[in-house]
Amino acid sequence: MLLELLLNTPLYVYWIFFSLLFVGLSQTKTRHVGLKRAVIIPFILIIASVYAIIHDFGISLFSTTIWIAGIVFVAALNKVVQNQREVIYIKEKKLFTIGGSFLPLFMMMLLFFTKYTVGVINANEMPLLHTSLFIAVVSLLYGVFSGMYLIRFVVLIQKIKN
Repeated sequence: MLLELLLNTPLYVYWIFFSLLFVGLSQTKTRHVGLKRAVIIPFILIIASVYAIIHDFGISLFSTTIWIAGIVFVAALNKVVQNQREVIYIKEKKLFTIGGSFLPLFMMMLLFFTKYTVGVINANEMPLLHTSLFIAVVSLLYGVFSGMYLIRFVVLIQKIKN
């Protein structure tokens, strides 16, 4: 069944997977990046997460509320953890020094496999897609992804202002 699933997966999905894998692996090492390059990835992933919630479940009070709860949860957790200290902005060179971490890779792969799983369930017209629990779990995950990328985006902007 797994082989059949992989054989029926469109080629562009593999391209997305390997692109995210490459970008995620590149973020495991400390790197120096310019403003555009630093903010483009979180911005694209926020858009991908918003698109996913709208595409998969439409705009409904239920899924949107749980999605927002995921964002709020991550924002509250970030206040406690304060894990954004590894980002330094060098104003003279207009460069960010961003500490390496496996968290971006993990989050990108989790977003990919969540979206892939929903796509498979949708393509196979499984009734699970329309259950409240499934919608809640996936909406919460999309909210967590959006929150993580939004926090990174905001941190980068704050580092420029400070």
